[in-house]
Amino acid sequence: MVLLFAASLMLPARAGAHSVPDGGLHFKVQAPGTLAALVGDDRKNTLTDITVEGALNGSDLRFLREMAGSDCHQQPTEGRLQRLDLSRATFIPGGEPYINKDEWHKVQGGRLTLPPFAFRNCRLEQVVLPERMDTIGVGAFERSTLRSIRIPEQSVVMEWAFNRCDSLVEVEFPQHMVELGQNCFRDCGSLRSIRIHSVQFLPYLAFQNVTGLEEVVIDGTLWHADGWICDACPNLKRITFSGTVFTTGGPPIASNCPKLQDITFSGFCLPMRYGSVENCPMVGKCHVSGCVLESGNHDFIPFANDVSDISELLLRRATDAVRAMKDQEKLSKYAIRKIPVIRTMASTLAKRGMKEEALQMLDLLYEIGFPYYEQIASDTAFTCLQTEPAFVQLMEKMQKNSDFLQIIRQSPPYDTGAAYRQSAPVPRLTYATSDDSMLQRIRNYFQTDYIAGSGTEIERLKNVMFWVHNRIRHRGNFIPQTRRTAIDLVEGCWQTGHDGMNARGQAIVLAEIYQALGWPARFITCQSFFYADDSDATVVTAVWSFSLKKWVMMDASMAAYVTDEDGLLLHPGEIRQRMKDGRPLLLNEEANWNNQKTVTKEQYLDNYMAKNLYYMSGYLKNTPGIESEQNVAYYTLVPQGEKVKIGISTYDDAWFWQSPF
Repeated sequence: MVLLFAASLMLPARAGAHSVPDGGLHFKVQAPGTLAALVGDDRKNTLTDITVEGALNGSDLRFLREMAGSDCHQQPTEGRLQRLDLSRATFIPGGEPYINKDEWHKVQGGRLTLPPFAFRNCRLEQVVLPERMDTIGVGAFERSTLRSIRIPEQSVVMEWAFNRCDSLVEVEFPQHMVELGQNCFRDCGSLRSIRIHSVQFLPYLAFQNVTGLEEVVIDGTLWHADGWICDACPNLKRITFSGTVFTTGGPPIASNCPKLQDITFSGFCLPMRYGSVENCPMVGKCHVSGCVLESGNHDFIPFANDVSDISELLLRRATDAVRAMKDQEKLSKYAIRKIPVIRTMASTLAKRGMKEEALQMLDLLYEIGFPYYEQIASDTAFTCLQTEPAFVQLMEKMQKNSDFLQIIRQSPPYDTGAAYRQSAPVPRLTYATSDDSMLQRIRNYFQTDYIAGSGTEIERLKNVMFWVHNRIRHRGNFIPQTRRTAIDLVEGCWQTGHDGMNARGQAIVLAEIYQALGWPARFITCQSFFYADDSDATVVTAVWSFSLKKWVMMDASMAAYVTDEDGLLLHPGEIRQRMKDGRPLLLNEEANWNNQKTVTKEQYLDNYMAKNLYYMSGYLKNTPGIESEQNVAYYTLVPQGEKVKIGISTYDDAWFWQSPF
């Protein structure tokens, strides 16, 4: 190894290259695609340690791969590159495809995104990444000889990034990571310990089949972790949560880990759904040395019976963690919303008598536009604050933010017809037809003709909606982790022992049953003006009525549909416009929640839907399982001049509600 480094230093320097103190050569790429010319054929297969600076395209990445022992077809080369410093490199589109993995890949991401499969099957032992990097792409180091890696700050690490890195022994995580992908370290046999600091999102199967792994430690703030974060880790012994935990999925924390003995919570944990493990025979119950506010199973994860028992130190640390969460510049697309966490912290602090800290949390709620004045006003936890002038003033300001009808009435208009006035071709929304093979399966599986029954078209549409409402309970925080087709979602409920799912799942099932019966249909996500922080969105189904020659709304979660004063069924856009104009709206008498609680017009239309009909989103293509497909166009109808970060924005309501024919 020493001889190789010495040989690389004896090679003549040329323009764009110079030696660096640690012994390698530094190449500054002035123009993308010129790295090969800078290095030269005489040095391509001899250099073992280099630094590359500048904007790199596909041709540069292809050349680096060849230097690191693997060509674009993933065949071995004579390249000997072992250490690569990319701390001052970026990646831009252009140049040749750099790898063929299932298909040819070109550089297409942002400047701070390490492209997918960039160094797959390469001989690199060490790569220095930029201090700030948005994303480490899918399979970026898969099957490489990487020995250690430092993850950049505020980064997303995509799934399979380090899969089958058999030599990987050390991973240094940043102080704050946005997201870690599924199977990121799968089959990393030499990796013994994973110590993560603050992280926004750990997905289902984050650590699956990490064969050498013995411990997982999260010692900072964990925003959200799905259930089953550890699976099939044969040597895993310990999982430790030593910082603040905001929310989790669940109930299983881990599965199929035969040596797992200890799961510890030593920080402050807000209400969690964790409550069990699966096929982990050595785990009796979790050790709680900190405080758990609530868990999915008190016998498995003991939680506080009285907030007065909660350590003030832990509460102050959790309060600091919430403040830090508010100011994060980059958010995971799967990260929990801020509102439930901040509200729970405010309530807990008030109950504990920490008035100043509780008011600080309520101030945060107001800053991000908390839309539920009534919930705060009626919460007995805040009784101790009612004589505080700051609380009285805050409630007055918050009340103004909670008039949802007024917010809609003051919203800018749409730019009707804008899409059709442009010279570019107008994309059309498409719908599956009843001869689609998946729809035929759905038709047979659910016996959809029987569900629809006989009668007029409108009666049949209502029959199907009521059937979904009655057979699939509304469970606001659950949707099966499966492919999102009607059949898979329903079977996913049965397999997990659930009797229902959230409004999104119900709307998908309803839309696909309508499609199977020959009606064009799609599910529409309805969100509030405060969508960035308000997790309480809803999803309804829009179905095309042939007899009315228009879209109509059916809401399986509340057994609801809405008409005008003449009994004409309306779609979500028409409902919103009538709210804006102050025209009458009527709710059907049968509207209810899970056949347990009647829903009134005031509750459903003037409050719930008035809040959630500010923005509406749907897919361009509407076929079974569309939400499980990748790279599908998703559009959001937005008042003119506003900007949202939900798919592709359109100001044209005429285009969004276009006829399917």
